[in-house]
Amino acid sequence: MARSTNKGAFNPQYPQKYTGDYPIIYRSSWELEFMRYCDLHPGVMEWASEPQKIPYQNPLNGKQTVYVPDFLVTYMKAGGGTSTKLIEIKPLHEASAAHATNRMDVALRIKNESKWGAAAQWAARRGIDFIVLTEAELYSNHANRKGRAHPIKAVGKEQVRSNKPSTKGKTKKQTASNLGTASRAARSQSKARLGNSVSRVGKVQKAKRSTKR
Repeated sequence: MARSTNKGAFNPQYPQKYTGDYPIIYRSSWELEFMRYCDLHPGVMEWASEPQKIPYQNPLNGKQTVYVPDFLVTYMKAGGGTSTKLIEIKPLHEASAAHATNRMDVALRIKNESKWGAAAQWAARRGIDFIVLTEAELYSNHANRKGRAHPIKAVGKEQVRSNKPSTKGKTKKQTASNLGTASRAARSQSKARLGNSVSRVGKVQKAKRSTKR
């Protein structure tokens, strides 16, 4: 299912379940569908959109900035009790190296790794899980999507800013070398921070069934 970048305000039918700030802004069709799931699903006890600003270092430019995850959801577990998850919704091509379609996707994934590492640490300190949901979890028809056999290499931060890799004054060999080695230190730093604390990409209770309605 295609992910549109529609933006708008969501009005919940059950505002007593919503614990975040207003207005509730969705920034894609997937976020809108997930909001409807949280609002209507009886297993969701409470939820919030864009619940927390989490500091992190952008590995592409070295600057300190903030990351705001998409949702904080508390739901009833099948065996009793409740579980709370900090949730990010992202397309596979920005979350997985194997599904990246171009070097910009790779750069975004490197940046996302740093964001998600900080989010996982924030969540772990509070005894909750941080998970990333992609179309593979949200929609059953994407569950078995295969990635690239040869993932795309990273792009340097100077190309990220311009969105057009520059080859002026460089040989093809120099350009290929630069693209292949750019952001290596940043990736190492991000992966070290990410560690084992990032939860496996999981599924929210019955999300597939609800979102297909």
